[in-house]
Amino acid sequence: MVVLNDQLHKDLMKIVRLHEDQISVAAEGSDGFSFTYQAGMPMVSASLIKLPILLYAFKERDRYKKLFEHVVRFDDQQIVGGSGVLQILSSREWKLSDLLALMINVSDNTATNLMIDFFGISNLQKWVRDQGFLETKIERKLMDEAAQKEGQTNWISARDANRMIQQLFIGSGALPKEAQSWLLKQQFRYKLPGLFDEKDQPVAVYNKTGEMEAIDHDAGFFVYQKHSMAVTVMTSGFLNRQAALFAIQNIGMHVQNYLINVAQAQTESLE
Repeated sequence: MVVLNDQLHKDLMKIVRLHEDQISVAAEGSDGFSFTYQAGMPMVSASLIKLPILLYAFKERDRYKKLFEHVVRFDDQQIVGGSGVLQILSSREWKLSDLLALMINVSDNTATNLMIDFFGISNLQKWVRDQGFLETKIERKLMDEAAQKEGQTNWISARDANRMIQQLFIGSGALPKEAQSWLLKQQFRYKLPGLFDEKDQPVAVYNKTGEMEAIDHDAGFFVYQKHSMAVTVMTSGFLNRQAALFAIQNIGMHVQNYLINVAQAQTESLE
């Protein structure tokens, strides 16, 4: 186990050293493995900001049991571009649970903005601060160019995002299986699971990506048998986007291999 732990640490360090201040990583495994590289550095969040919104929504549902049945109505002026499907669908009223599913499964920006309006940006930011996510700030809605020109930006760190991913799956506050499937079946699978997702492989990856110009992120929860690992990789400023994607994909591949090898070593030790 120690040998595998040390090897994964070396493999990840070899990747991040190639990119210095353009990449940050946080990883924590159920077996005690831990790796960080500039993990506390706040970076422009892109769609990773949807993670705290998702967490907050489920905390609120704990208080209001029928919250997710609430129907949210909106008009054409509230539709924004970027990722998502609401901009091409005709319905202008959806249950809150459906909007959350769209926010995660297809990273729908309009659904996200509707959730920010519904819960209130000040309430979301207060909750983020109270939870100790010190490098996360929710300052504006998505695709809000006017707010962006005024210097309002959404921020998150790899450390915060990784803690959020863990909270979605571990402990008493973990999401129900249906909601976890939003991440398992989400439509952007070309980053952390990109090198093995379409193959016949046993490791499940629940992930949420984020991207903007010169920005690529992915936060994922890897599961194999009784072993798991939360991994967040954030990149910024790559002149060649393929280099950023390749770094994220290689980290995902190393984590997948590690979990399989750890499980195999554990099995062999019991024989």
